[in-house]
Amino acid sequence: MYSLEFKQQLIKETLEAGSSVSIVARRHDINANVVFEWRRLYREGGLKLPDTGTAPAPPAELLPINVIDLPASRPVQPVPIEPPETTASAAPAPVCEIEVEIGKRRVRIRGLPLERAESFLQECLR
Repeated sequence: MYSLEFKQQLIKETLEAGSSVSIVARRHDINANVVFEWRRLYREGGLKLPDTGTAPAPPAELLPINVIDLPASRPVQPVPIEPPETTASAAPAPVCEIEVEIGKRRVRIRGLPLERAESFLQECLR
């Protein structure tokens, strides 16, 4: 169905730094699962790339995530996202602190309501 050269081209594109299999697949109007399968074949030696002379890259490792319970005495200042509700009986939304560390980089989200922090992280990870 697809030529060997086309498969090799897409695998090379996905191996470039900062590349995403999903984006490469969309750019070529092909299902990402097909490209993931080609990459699996490449890693297992079933699909060779021309002129590389190098072994396939090792599979990516999962990143560790630590969940830290904050003591109740530690105050967390909420960051206003939307104007506060005018009803006096409305209870404030619970706030959270999330910290993600990747290599030497650290992202910390503090003071957002749990639902807002979750949607923010989902947007970032797309």
